[in-house]
Amino acid sequence: MTITQMVQSQQRQRIGELVQKQQDKPHINPYGTPGMSLNDAGDYRKMVPVDKSVVQQVKQIAFNHMKNSYGVSDGEDISKVIRDYTMSLAPEKRLSASWTLNEIFQSEATRLGEFVHQQDPNWNWGKPFDISILDDYRQGVDMQV
Repeated sequence: MTITQMVQSQQRQRIGELVQKQQDKPHINPYGTPGMSLNDAGDYRKMVPVDKSVVQQVKQIAFNHMKNSYGVSDGEDISKVIRDYTMSLAPEKRLSASWTLNEIFQSEATRLGEFVHQQDPNWNWGKPFDISILDDYRQGVDMQV
């Protein structure tokens, strides 16, 4: 047996062991968020009921991004809130809840941007503006949650 044949044999053996270990186990996406289940995910891009306090947190973060950094951020704070909340849910509900909260965040951020742009037509994302403009801002109409 050549070295190439031995390596190929070892690779086939490893693949066989991995396949055998994974039989009858749910699929775990190695590239996704830990704890997210893709089993029976179907179309996870749908609005689902989420905790109102988390919705308020998400909207507040969008507001804080606008006020503190003119609408831009690294996204770590919103990711943490969404991740912490979704990890408290059953695995099969996490994808849709995460998607819902992300949609609420994006909607609120867009509304904030439009509001600031109405007050200052020359404004663009990341560009400084008079933050007192936000004193008159009212959060968006609640989405169905």
